[in-house]
Amino acid sequence: MSKINGPLFSLSAAGTIAKALVYSSWRGVKYVRGHVVPANPNTVAQQEVRGIFSTLSAMWNRAPSIFREPWTANAAGNPYTNRNKLVALNSAPLKNQTTLANFVFSPGMGGAIPPASIVITPGVGQLSVAVTAPSLPTGWTITAAQGACLLDGDPSPVLIRTPVAAEDTTSPYAVVFTGLTVALHRVGVWLKWTAPDLSTRYSTAITGSGTPT
Repeated sequence: MSKINGPLFSLSAAGTIAKALVYSSWRGVKYVRGHVVPANPNTVAQQEVRGIFSTLSAMWNRAPSIFREPWTANAAGNPYTNRNKLVALNSAPLKNQTTLANFVFSPGMGGAIPPASIVITPGVGQLSVAVTAPSLPTGWTITAAQGACLLDGDPSPVLIRTPVAAEDTTSPYAVVFTGLTVALHRVGVWLKWTAPDLSTRYSTAITGSGTPT
């Protein structure tokens, strides 16, 4: 870029001239540069990335509060939002995939331990998930077993999915997702903890799948 004085024989200038030159300023310094039209080849790879981004954005907009809790906690005090964290952690795992098998349900935070195991049992219009808790570290308590359920599909076209979320606050924990269609669903279950300092922490999720009857 070139600095200019008295642009166009005036005290200042801004904007595009004949789609050839652009006059502007940066930190108080006047400059002029050539007009450039950004390239947008819209390749197959770019379309896939945009499709995944749109899928995740639509999913977040429809997500209930339980689904959002671990993402909101992870983003607290950091230079990103809960929604941005969801998109960032899921974009790469879902690339070149035709299912939601690699979907990340919880980012985890603060050393919280995930469930030891889960067992998914299909029912009429529902999936019931039995959750085995891990050994409790000294000073830690489990507040709830939480989870979310997603109707499976290809994430690269725009895939509209409304997460179904549920929790159980009493041991032995069983998270039950209801109102489901008879099709394959992806499930993720994480633990909500109270840490020794009385702060709330969320673990990463154990995932699985099931088809309601």
